[in-house]
Amino acid sequence: MAISVNINISSMIAQNNLNKSLSALQKSMQQLSTGLRINNAGDDAAGLVISENMNAQIRGSKRAMDNVQDAQNFAAVAESGMVTIGEHLQRINELLIQGANDTNSTESRKAILLEVKQRLEDINVVAQAAQFNGRTILDGSFDPNDPDKQFIVQIGAFSDAANPGNPLNTIDISGAFSDCHLSVLGTSTTTASGTYDGIKLPAELDPDDPAFSPDGDTFRNYMDTIQSAIGTITQSRGLLGAYLNRMTSTYDNLSATVENMTSAKSAITDTDIAEASSEMIRQQILEQVSGSILTQANQIPSLALSLI
Repeated sequence: MAISVNINISSMIAQNNLNKSLSALQKSMQQLSTGLRINNAGDDAAGLVISENMNAQIRGSKRAMDNVQDAQNFAAVAESGMVTIGEHLQRINELLIQGANDTNSTESRKAILLEVKQRLEDINVVAQAAQFNGRTILDGSFDPNDPDKQFIVQIGAFSDAANPGNPLNTIDISGAFSDCHLSVLGTSTTTASGTYDGIKLPAELDPDDPAFSPDGDTFRNYMDTIQSAIGTITQSRGLLGAYLNRMTSTYDNLSATVENMTSAKSAITDTDIAEASSEMIRQQILEQVSGSILTQANQIPSLALSLI
């Protein structure tokens, strides 16, 4: 190779190799300091796309897990209210059975019905007071047949727009939240004074009503209405339990998904410390060698002076 003053090819080669070593060394140090194999798109474009899609699913699934827990807490408040209402209805049913017996005097029946009336009033209070995050639960706010009154829980990381008839990422639990007001629970009761919707106390059984005139048949007719209301509450609690079981299963599935997806993402994005450490040492050695060679290459033009 000719000795040239204007162009030093050996120096250029040494510089290029030194720059490559420095760049690779910087990359290895970045991977070790951040713990990530992919720090920018240039490190692995395909891996970046895959890992970001995985990250969206992981973070979405974690949020869905929180949604499930919130819905479970919401349902727990609803069931607590239903339990209280169910206890009132059971006690009212006992009192009606007691009052239906003709061994009771009018005054005895009046005393029984005074407790019934108080418990009925408390049922309405519970129906209105059962709330979660400002939303009343047992007042008829939810209806699975009304799109505006459905209670949809987002239980997955994706939309169900592509499969509306078979949702995989949402669940409507509004069917478990019955309207527990007196005018809705139970069935209509027809008495001599008229027809009463729900479990509203008939005038003949209301100690404060001028039409108060209880007899055994009136007690027994009203008993059917109360027992129907008990059935309604029981069915709602059973449906709510089924939804809770499903959400528990969904939570467990989401937890497993997050775990597996995180492991898969880690394999793509995280630094292999042993490999990166070895690469850093290799590049450090190459950098030192390239620097030494560059020093010697830069001295080659000076040999021309010995030829003059």
